[in-house]
Amino acid sequence: MPQHETFYVIRRPAENAGAAIVTVSHEIPANGEELGAFGDPGAAIDFAQQEVRRLIARGLAAEYVDPPDDLVGAG
Repeated sequence: MPQHETFYVIRRPAENAGAAIVTVSHEIPANGEELGAFGDPGAAIDFAQQEVRRLIARGLAAEYVDPPDDLVGAG
């Protein structure tokens, strides 16, 4: 895996008003908010999952969505 890759943890609005989807991506979509940037996909996924737990603890509806397999590699 190239060292220069950046894995962004992003939050996007879900279809349900007031809910959020948190995931990892190489790009930040127009409707996305960057929550963090990492050089390691594992660290990005761990952070994303922690962020969902924080949002839920604050009473917000949030869901972690796994990134595509080709984003973080197989295995």
